[in-house]
Amino acid sequence: MLAAGEAKPVVNAAYTSVLEGDEPEAALVRAIKAAVAQPGNVWRQLLEPVTGVRTESEYLAQLRCTLDARAQTRDWRKRAKFWKRAAREDGRHTDTVTPSASAISDVVDALPQDRRERVGEMM
Repeated sequence: MLAAGEAKPVVNAAYTSVLEGDEPEAALVRAIKAAVAQPGNVWRQLLEPVTGVRTESEYLAQLRCTLDARAQTRDWRKRAKFWKRAAREDGRHTDTVTPSASAISDVVDALPQDRRERVGEMM
């Protein structure tokens, strides 16, 4: 990009930082952050939709999406538990294929630290 002849302030700033001994990735991030801080910069136009302010409706939509995903995870775990129990109870379901516990354990339903502490206090 530097050889193309056009002025590329972000690339130039990152390149200069790398020549001074900085890590390439850190230098590039610093240069992009500096460019984003400048009004009208192309980097600001690119990243503003990603890093900018969210409306309440956008926040609520993402929150609903997260809660729905957690509910679906719990529902699938319940189904797996039901079929596993049904298969073990009697020979009636010996040919039934049950979900693998290893596949279900790949989904991690982590609680934030403050909620874990509150749950620990209640137990």
